[in-house]
Amino acid sequence: MFELRRDPVTGWWSAIVTDRTFEHASFAVEAAPVEGTHCRHCDEDPAPPDADAADDTTVRRVTLRPDAFHRIDSSKETAAQLSISEVESSSGSWEILVAPRGHHERLADAPPRLALHLLRAMRDTMRELGASADPPDDPRYIQAVQSYGRQAGSRSQHLNLELYAIPQLPHWIADEIGGGARHQIKTRTCVWCGLAKAEEESGERLVLAEERFVVFAPAASRSAFELMIVPRTHAADFTSLDDDDLAATAATLQRTLGALDALGDPPYNLFLHTAPAGERLDQTFHWHWELHPRLRVIAGLERATALAVNPAAPEFAAEVLRTHLHRS
Repeated sequence: MFELRRDPVTGWWSAIVTDRTFEHASFAVEAAPVEGTHCRHCDEDPAPPDADAADDTTVRRVTLRPDAFHRIDSSKETAAQLSISEVESSSGSWEILVAPRGHHERLADAPPRLALHLLRAMRDTMRELGASADPPDDPRYIQAVQSYGRQAGSRSQHLNLELYAIPQLPHWIADEIGGGARHQIKTRTCVWCGLAKAEEESGERLVLAEERFVVFAPAASRSAFELMIVPRTHAADFTSLDDDDLAATAATLQRTLGALDALGDPPYNLFLHTAPAGERLDQTFHWHWELHPRLRVIAGLERATALAVNPAAPEFAAEVLRTHLHRS
């Protein structure tokens, strides 16, 4: 049977498959390497080839596409043809933050100092991209993504983070902002603070509880072994973090990603949800990370209805990952 669960923030429904025996082997999907033997990021690194990669933590910022997003007016009769003449404006960008030459390891296995430098470069670049909106009052959302494995859409084996400056508010973020505001009006509390506290106290879906973060499998997880990483300190904007906060964030991210070793070496997408650039959402939003292992293809029911079907109950997923962390 499908157990329907409703996300307390967005209101979206997920179907958790509860009539299947949990089989660990069914979710042991190995990340497929990106095809090709040549790494252009190593080639483009200005450091000399004999430099000690283990000691180098210099992060390079590379702009892949300036003005990456083209807006087309769909109300025009010819817009369906996607003619370049229908483009009203172009803005935003697609950028990548690249680890030094020779760093092809997973983020979980990167030297802690390099993980910190990647997050620091991400924070600083997000600040700059947010401040460069033209005109200044244009909507701009900076999406940070870290992908691992070909199944997750990774384009390179080289360790990197991607940043997209999107000239509109994505619907996922809009629904989270709206849900957070409704919860604040109704209860005078932050929904993410409440979720982190409740999951830690219950323990049923808890994976990791640290000084500054709570990591758990959401009750209405939309994908198998999905995790949410919520900071204990309430804040809406990731870019407000100082270097001490970033160091704690990097450490928790690496431990959380290491928990996926319970499944072998799975592909995944790690992404940040934070306040849109220039928006003051201090009371109603709470920045957080989401981790989605890519363990299965999207089936027909999900495509037809947009109803997420999760074949691994979050309670089972949390137990598997929590047990692995305790043993390691």
